Amino acid sequence: MSRSPGIQKPGLLARIVYFFAKRALGRIPAGMRIRAFDPTYLRIATRMDIYSAGRGTVSMHLKELAQLKVAVMVGCPF
Repeated sequence: MSRSPGIQKPGLLARIVYFFAKRALGRIPAGMRIRAFDPTYLRIATRMDIYSAGRGTVSMHLKELAQLKVAVMVGCPF
């Protein structure tokens, strides 16, 4: 099964999101490129990512434990 390379010519919203992702992470995640196919979904998913990563809501240690638990539950290979 081949994987989608993501959107090839991103629009203005996708380019803005890509800029901030590259600045924060050093690269543009493949999931973000896939989300860019639908600008509405990209906007909503990005807002959710920003909200869930926000400071002060939950400690970083607890967030990492929750991510690990979800990865184990869904059978994530990495």
